[in-house]
Amino acid sequence: MAEEWPWLKDQPVFTTHGEKHGNVTRVPHGASLEPVGAGLVLLVAGLAVSTGLAVAGIGLVLAGFTEDLGPVSWWWLALGVPAAGLAVFFLAGVYIRGMELIMRERPRTLVLLTGLLGGVALGLAALAAWWAWRASDISLHPELIEHDGWNRGQIVNATVFTIGALAAAAACLIAALFAVRGVRRARRDAARILRLRETGTRRAGVVAALPDPNDWDRGGDVAIRYQDETGEQVIRVRVNTYAHEIPVPGTPLIVFTDPAGDLLVELDPDHPLEYHPDNRPYESDSSGGGT
Repeated sequence: MAEEWPWLKDQPVFTTHGEKHGNVTRVPHGASLEPVGAGLVLLVAGLAVSTGLAVAGIGLVLAGFTEDLGPVSWWWLALGVPAAGLAVFFLAGVYIRGMELIMRERPRTLVLLTGLLGGVALGLAALAAWWAWRASDISLHPELIEHDGWNRGQIVNATVFTIGALAAAAACLIAALFAVRGVRRARRDAARILRLRETGTRRAGVVAALPDPNDWDRGGDVAIRYQDETGEQVIRVRVNTYAHEIPVPGTPLIVFTDPAGDLLVELDPDHPLEYHPDNRPYESDSSGGGT
């Protein structure tokens, strides 16, 4: 499976600009930066529509029993259950295709959240419309004519679902704005990594020391040593990894540099990777980090 989808191979990643956690750009060797086309947009739209149908279908089952409509309410499961299965399919599609196009977890997660919140908004809007229809259908409740023709309980439900739909739509819009910004930043960084791999000056380096356990939070700063035209260079970069996957000192690295001073540090894929055997100081440290 890891060979089929290289993002499953979760090795340590070195970042030179302080990125950590979901903001780490992961570009497997052999990967290319494809343009973001209509395919991802359609996947997100499919996720939103299928989620909306699932919310509406399951919600209408519960609403039907609230209105004493009897066993006929179960028929709404014919809408809700297949829609839920379809939503899982689109969720997996956005998860996989999003990582291939974005190469960062956080903006990919925001794209997923945009689709899910959009679907919740659609589903709640459908439920609000159903409750409004029930409230206004006086022919089903002739006894309510003397009360201005309105069932106040149903109107309250319609109002609550309308407010919920508007709130979900607003959250969807906010998530979409942050997702667009995050996707652009991630793709710029992925393009930088690919450029340095292709055109940067390649130098051999090694991990010079272990990270400080007191500063550990799913990663920490480590010293990197390499040689350039001016002699030996020692720099500090962040290694993003788990406590049980910390490279030992002496681990071979590849350091890419360019004339502008940009830097890329990666594990040397031609050498076996050895992890530090004692991860206890990093599992429970005084800074509250660890894994």
